[in-house]
Formats: sequence, C-alpha cells, structure tokens
Amino acid sequence: MKTLLLVACATLSLNLSAQNTAKDLFQANEIVWYGLNFTEAKMVGSFDQAMGAGAATASEIKTKWMSAWNGLIIAEPQNYKLKEAFEKESVYYDIGPAEKANQAIKTGELMTPNAFSFADPQKAIKNAVSKMSGGEKNAGIAVTFVVESFNKTMETATVYAVVFDIKTKAILISEKITGKPTGIGLRNFWAGAMKQVIKQIQKEYYPKWKAANK
Repeated sequence: MKTLLLVACATLSLNLSAQNTAKDLFQANEIVWYGLNFTEAKMVGSFDQAMGAGAATASEIKTKWMSAWNGLIIAEPQNYKLKEAFEKESVYYDIGPAEKANQAIKTGELMTPNAFSFADPQKAIKNAVSKMSGGEKNAGIAVTFVVESFNKTMETATVYAVVFDIKTKAILISEKITGKPTGIGLRNFWAGAMKQVIKQIQKEYYPKWKAANK
C-alpha cells in the first residue's frame, strides 16, 4: 500500500509540474490561436447585413458570420497581428475546436435587445474553454477570445482575452477588453473590433501581464 501511495504521489507531482503557468506564456516561442469562442455570448440589437440583405438572423450569425469572423483573422495576419501582440516567433492557428463549439450554440438564446454581461465571468470563461476539445495540439499554451457580447446598439464588442493550458484547460490569464467595430459590411465591421482588441493587447495588456509575472 505504501508503495502504491508513493507511486501515486510521484505521478501527481509529475502531472502538476507538466502544467503550464502564466509565466510560461512569456517564455514560449509559440502560441496556439483557438479563435473566437461565442458559446457564452449574446448578440445585442439588429445585425444589418450589407447590400440591402436585411438583418442577420441568429441562425445566419451562427452558421455564416462566426466562421467569417474567425476566418478573416487567419486570412489576414498582417492586419490581425497576434504574433506581434503576444511577442511570439509563430502563431499556430487551430480554430477547429472553437468552430465546433460555436456550431453547437442554441440560436434561440443567442440574440437579445438588452445589454448583456456575464453574471459570473470566471464561470463563463471556464465553461467556454471546457467546450473546446479535439485540437491539433495536445499540449502548449493557447489563446482564445471568449466573446461576452457584440452590441450593435452601443457599437461595442466585449471579449475576454484568455490564455490557457491546452492539456489541462487551466486558465492562466484572462482580461476583459472592449473594441470599437469599424469597417464596411457585417464581417469587416465586427472583425474591426477584434483588430482593436489585439492592438490593445500589444500596447497595454501584454506588457502589464509580463510585468505582473516576472
């Protein structure tokens, strides 16, 4: 029994030591980008589409626009400068887990006319991250934006920039950040807010996180 207990303790110790910490973010050469996670989000107001197409339905936002927003960030790394914001040599794009989780959203609960914020941010973030599985990497440090709301009435997008350990799903860093949407068309308009969020991370939040984790 004592031998079994010692083996169990040794295994637990190894598992704990293998988990990344917040400090590891600043030492790593690469992050894994998991994309925009909308599983806890609300779309506030009317989401008008370009060319007289009318307001997007909850189903259209889920099946078309969420993928469009995620895809644009990957397609235009020169505009959505994740590598620069997180001071990394490379960014590995792996949005499959977020895309799969986003497509499981119940459209009847997605849209609202009222302003929205998480009642319990820590719980919402944990729930959102836990829904992302089956990624291409089974270890490392990942970043996702857990979307709280895209608010058309106020013309603001609010996300939590979340850094987490891929293997354990442990949350290492989370920061609430608001961006102002800009651009023509529904895709570019809200993606413009994500561009602002990334710029804020580069100029303000990443240096703050780094200083706090020396």
